[in-house]
Amino acid sequence: MANLIFDDGLSVEVIRTKRKKTLSVRVFNGLVQAVVPEHLSDIRVTELIQKSIPWIIRKLQKESQVSVFSPKKYISGEVFPYLGRNYRLKVLLGNGNKVRLLHGNMEVSVSKGSKESDVRNALSDWYECHALKKLIEKTKQYAGIIGVSPNSISVKNYKSRWGSCSSKGDISYNWRIILAPPHIVNYVVVHELCHLRHMNHSPAYWKSVKQVFPDYLVCRKWLKEKGINLEV
Repeated sequence: MANLIFDDGLSVEVIRTKRKKTLSVRVFNGLVQAVVPEHLSDIRVTELIQKSIPWIIRKLQKESQVSVFSPKKYISGEVFPYLGRNYRLKVLLGNGNKVRLLHGNMEVSVSKGSKESDVRNALSDWYECHALKKLIEKTKQYAGIIGVSPNSISVKNYKSRWGSCSSKGDISYNWRIILAPPHIVNYVVVHELCHLRHMNHSPAYWKSVKQVFPDYLVCRKWLKEKGINLEV
């Protein structure tokens, strides 16, 4: 997996797989992914993506015109994202509030007589639990790359920030970031870990971020424009 940067800062995430015989490009929430056959050379991948740039730009422009966040009703049929992939909500009767992903659905089992708030709370608890597991995993991965060691890793219910790093090395994340595509989650992790080297947003800090995440500006822009949609 890698990221290619084209003119005007267009970033394309390249995913190689044995299951594809031809290149396919998809645009979702401001991010562009190219799924390509494993054997295809980097030069050929670049050439094919460049041919798709006019289409990619049209898709991105169309996305930007779509309405933003609208309140949820927590009923079957609504869409909830997890790591950038959309899942259709399916509310079922069952014992206790349980959530699971199955066949493209996000199934929530609630007891008879449950209210909208019960479904919302079950979802929030599930997201928060999975966010902690995934963010611990990603933080350890990137900490090894950057060469730093956080003191602790946690998730919190922040309202206006995606993460925080204390002077003691305690890193905490807004659990809602787990709704975003993986590339955005990775950027937030790198953003906080680089504060272990620079407890500010100085040019030196952004240089360290760029060394790990060359297209960090694209991610910052995505969060500024799309972050409002990361709600449960």
